[in-house]
Amino acid sequence: MRQLRKGPLFAAVAIPVLFALFGGALVGGNGVGWFAKLDRPRFLVPLWMFYLVGLGYYAGCAAVLYRILVYVNDRRGEMASLALIIIVMLLNELWNYLFFGLRSTLAGFLGIVVFLMPLTALLLVLRRHEGLSARLVTAYYLWVLYDLAWTYHLWRLNGD
Repeated sequence: MRQLRKGPLFAAVAIPVLFALFGGALVGGNGVGWFAKLDRPRFLVPLWMFYLVGLGYYAGCAAVLYRILVYVNDRRGEMASLALIIIVMLLNELWNYLFFGLRSTLAGFLGIVVFLMPLTALLLVLRRHEGLSARLVTAYYLWVLYDLAWTYHLWRLNGD
């Protein structure tokens, strides 16, 4: 087993933490109460499950970032992968703002539609350059497809 490289590890952990802090600052603490009052589709998982997935998301981003920085040897592949994961992390935080910050079910649904584009591009680039990271992103991709379904139904049930 290879030894962990400290510089890439620090960057890989720090970047998702900074994005999480940025997202928290964007949303503030008022969105969860609004969300709890909405009519929800029957297949929506409980709120605690979203917290677990969020934790897994940030840990997964850290793992993918580290693997890109350490294992992708093609410079163009590394730059494309890094750019796309940064875009994905930024759009994830902006989605939280659109949905929870603006309290808009429509913006939440449309935000996921937009979010799927760079997420798909990231998955395709990683499939070519870093297979384990591609598998990690695939698991998250499936969750985002579920997000697409529940945000659509949430919007249809509650309107804006």
